[in-house]
Amino acid sequence: MNVSVERLRVWLLAGAGLLVLVIASFLGYAHYRAHRFLTNLPKKLGVNVRRETNGFTYSQSVQGRTVYTIHAAKAVERADGKVTLHDVGIVLYGRKEDRADRIYGKEFEYDQKNEIIRADGEVHIDLQAPAAADANAKMDYAAGKDLHQKAEQKQEHEAKDGRLIHVTTSGLVFSQKQGVAATDNDIEFETGGLTGHAVGADYNSDSGVVVLHSAVRVTGLERDRPVVLTASRAELDRQHERALLTQAKYVALGGKGGAGETAEARDVVVHLRPDGTVERVEAEGDVKLRNGLGSSMEAPRGEMTLSAQSQPQSAVMQGGVKYTADEPLRQGKGEAAEVRTAFDKAGHPEHVVMTGAVHFKERVRTDATSEETWGERELNSGQMDVTLSADKAGKTLLRDAKATGSAHLKVVNPAVKGGGPTSSALAGDVLTAHFVRVGDADHLAEVHGDGHTSMHRVDAKGVVETSSGDSLVAYFKPVIAGATRGSDGKGQGADEISSATEQGHVVMTELPVRKPGDSAAPVEERVTAERAVYDGELERTTLTGNVQVSDGTSVLWADRVVSEQKTGDATADGSVKASFSQAGSAQEPAHVLAARAELKHDSQVAIFYGVNGKPARLWQGASQVDAPVIEFEQKHKRLLAHGEGPGAPGAVHTVLVSGGSNAKPEAAKAGKQVVGGKTSVVRVVSRELVYSDEARRADFTGGVQVDGSDGSMRGERAVVYLQAAKTAVAGGAAGEGFMGGSVERVVASGHIEMQQPGRRASGEQLVYTASDGMFVLTGTAKVLPKVVDDQRGTVTGTSLRFHAGDENVVVSNEGDSGVGQHVRTETRVKNK
Repeated sequence: MNVSVERLRVWLLAGAGLLVLVIASFLGYAHYRAHRFLTNLPKKLGVNVRRETNGFTYSQSVQGRTVYTIHAAKAVERADGKVTLHDVGIVLYGRKEDRADRIYGKEFEYDQKNEIIRADGEVHIDLQAPAAADANAKMDYAAGKDLHQKAEQKQEHEAKDGRLIHVTTSGLVFSQKQGVAATDNDIEFETGGLTGHAVGADYNSDSGVVVLHSAVRVTGLERDRPVVLTASRAELDRQHERALLTQAKYVALGGKGGAGETAEARDVVVHLRPDGTVERVEAEGDVKLRNGLGSSMEAPRGEMTLSAQSQPQSAVMQGGVKYTADEPLRQGKGEAAEVRTAFDKAGHPEHVVMTGAVHFKERVRTDATSEETWGERELNSGQMDVTLSADKAGKTLLRDAKATGSAHLKVVNPAVKGGGPTSSALAGDVLTAHFVRVGDADHLAEVHGDGHTSMHRVDAKGVVETSSGDSLVAYFKPVIAGATRGSDGKGQGADEISSATEQGHVVMTELPVRKPGDSAAPVEERVTAERAVYDGELERTTLTGNVQVSDGTSVLWADRVVSEQKTGDATADGSVKASFSQAGSAQEPAHVLAARAELKHDSQVAIFYGVNGKPARLWQGASQVDAPVIEFEQKHKRLLAHGEGPGAPGAVHTVLVSGGSNAKPEAAKAGKQVVGGKTSVVRVVSRELVYSDEARRADFTGGVQVDGSDGSMRGERAVVYLQAAKTAVAGGAAGEGFMGGSVERVVASGHIEMQQPGRRASGEQLVYTASDGMFVLTGTAKVLPKVVDDQRGTVTGTSLRFHAGDENVVVSNEGDSGVGQHVRTETRVKNK
């Protein structure tokens, strides 16, 4: 926008106060001099004549107002009917006599017969001179007495009125019959430190139109910088107060004569106010604006309005605006259907509106010492509003930008050591960005998004993260001043997101990078929540409000989830629920309820915690585990359940299904108790549990109690073996999954105590086989196993075998006195 301001100021300097006004006044007053003055000798009323030696000075007045004053040092009428005037001075006054324009030269020739006036020599014009105080002063000015002042006095006089314009030409010819004044010679003028030049001109007294034929050129200083205006043709319509320039070009040179700002167009129309100042400028045909750094803007049409103080007020470029930048540290392209700019009182741009398929893409070098370290920015939207300001030096600063209509902003940063390039893309119905100036570059500070917002990020490892929601706020990392413009070889620095917040129906996905050796493609993780907060410094995302996390094989629900980007690990709090299943399996998933959870990404370990005495719970089908802490290893299909820590209180409660050989899977899954050794529920209480689904084995330690339909048992530890998991059967029916299937065998050891209806037993090891309902109880040489029956008394032996619900006990004695012999003993208790 700073580029457009300086380019469009060309119409202020060139079209109005300088080129057009100078030429118009010059040729217009030449017409007055010939037609109004030379053909009307001072014979009428209202003429004041002051005769001097060999000359005269007189003024023409109308209704008490002076129209013009003429002075000639000498007038000679020749034999051929022509009149020659020497040392002529003519002064014409405005309608309100608030200005005086003077035409003077050494010699004028008037052909009375052909009504042609010619100035063969040099002709001078002074425009916009100060008004004279009285009639004598007007005559003195026409006589050119001020021209003989000392140089110092003349400069002081001119300095009092900056509007004074000097014009010089020659070969001026005026035809009274045609009403046209023309010259083919050079025209030169100067004012306020600017000088102008053109070749050939004509003026039509009927239409009031002035035309400069060719080679129009204005040079000088503007704000201490050399400026140049050129045009192939210029035309002034004084009646309609407008000027037309063809192939106009304005150049403001940079320091030491280097390239600066340039503005050009095929056709330019300058609309003037009655006081001669520019009101509006219209440009059409290849309108181009360029700066000396390599940036340019072009469009088929352009327009600017200016204040009475010649400051730009508004500007518009239409018809398909294109922007390009090719600087050492910055390259870019952009386009929009229309660009409108509003300026402050000082003429600095303060608001820019771009509409119609707005698209910008630029590359910024982040390390001036390397040609490969380029960052990229890309913006697409239906409309963009930009707010600007100016610093003390008048340099334009980018403050805020608002993009509407499917707005999309993408930032790509170059690769750093040990990783690849990173990128961040923000989108929404509305995106509002705030910028800060660091060094001489504008950098993103924050971006606000509203309506169908989304964010897409790729980290240095190639992990792709996406998110969407109703609104977002993203903050960018501050850029160090030394990292701009290559002052220390770091270019302009990169725009990287430091933190972001998304709210309202947030949906996030993460696609990990395939690890070396992995044959399968990585599984995309998906998250939904009401709010997501990303901390770039910690590389952490916090999700709150009905959070759901899934990765294709597992789903987690919680009130709050914190995810670590570096490791992929996460923690969940509040009403935690999870479901785990095997990829490609039709088995029922395992479910978990907990107060808190820790999820280890690489090891695929999930740790669930209870709170305030309420344990975590895991179940699948009829199987269930309740414990203060449950660790689920999905990759190895293992389960660990225990208290909060070593020695910490808290029991593990486990529910398993037990069934005989004839037990039906449907009954086992429903947990129904079937009399006669068929399907029943086994409950185990222990301090710790380790379950391996591959081995189909559950190890209970730290003191164990087992309760089932066949009785209860206590011991120091127990191992439960489950039947092998069934695979999916024909028709799509699923087999048992994790901890599924009925109990096949139980091995308990360490101070066994067993209770059955009407019977008690004790020993060191108890083996239970579910297929036949057989218990095998053994002890040690010092402490033999023992069964105490309320009806039949006590039975001991090396090994005791018995069935649930069966009154018989088989005793097997093995040792020094009975090697290889099996003895069956039945003991009956006498009735009392």
